[in-house]
Amino acid sequence: MKLTDDILAVLQERTDIDGTHLVLTGPRMDPRLYQRVNEVLEAVGGRWTTAVQAHVFPVDAAQALAPVLATGSVVTLREKRQSAQYFPTPAAVVQRVIELADLKPGMEVLEPSAGSGAIAAAAAERGAVVDCIEQDPGYAAVLADESVARTLTVADFLAVPAEPRYDRVVMNPPFTRGADMQHVEHALRFLKPDGLLVSVMSWAVTFHGRRTAAFRALVEARGGTVEAVAEGAFKESGTDVPTVIVAIPATRPAAAKPTVWPTREVAEAPESEFQDPMEILDELRANLRDAMKEFDALAELLAQPVPKAEVVDLPAPREEQLTFDLGEAS
Repeated sequence: MKLTDDILAVLQERTDIDGTHLVLTGPRMDPRLYQRVNEVLEAVGGRWTTAVQAHVFPVDAAQALAPVLATGSVVTLREKRQSAQYFPTPAAVVQRVIELADLKPGMEVLEPSAGSGAIAAAAAERGAVVDCIEQDPGYAAVLADESVARTLTVADFLAVPAEPRYDRVVMNPPFTRGADMQHVEHALRFLKPDGLLVSVMSWAVTFHGRRTAAFRALVEARGGTVEAVAEGAFKESGTDVPTVIVAIPATRPAAAKPTVWPTREVAEAPESEFQDPMEILDELRANLRDAMKEFDALAELLAQPVPKAEVVDLPAPREEQLTFDLGEAS
């Protein structure tokens, strides 16, 4: 959403910020303008709280608002829900995740990349004590509104240091470019020795290949299980992406059976004539980061002092001519 001049003027000139609290100042605002301003504030985590007469954020309000003022735009919660990067977990899938997790009252449970907290809410209903991690301030505010989490951390989950304190981890991580495997591998480090992780994942993890080899080996070594999610289960969330539910123990159980990977018939799709522009941009950025690392390593190497080489005198060349007696030709 591109911010209009009147919205920007309000955010720049009519806000009084004190930590996590933001107060809109000045004369009463036109209701339609206030609605649009409120949509922007909600997108970055602000929630009107009558008790304090302010918009309250899960993080520092100035920090949350800074990108909006710098770019003059924001992705609203409505736009996020319509985005291909956010697929809320359908109720039937949530139920199966909770069943496989075998939750008991009082268990400590973590949901990383919690989104709007569908799985966290179901875990809390079972009597679990739930902690959530969510990077997006807007969704973090939605989680705070639901009041299902004991603690809510607004951060990139992959940057959160692991602490092996949880009985269960339940999750539906992002799938783009194999991110689900990266998130699950990091989440396993948060489990107690007898803990269990249950995650929705892309069907791509079932494929044999270089990108999935290490993850598949990890699941098999831990005695994990993999089951297919019904086809079209995520259609109500706006996608037909095929998925599986993977359950991985922190420690391989003594009675663990060999992991069985589901298979399915997939019609061969014609190769797309054009690659998605965002995928191209992601690849270019990744290649640029790799190239910069190589340049930095080379620059560091060139900056090191060159060790003094030992000079070795070569023997003087012999002046006599070498001759060979080939004898008489026969």
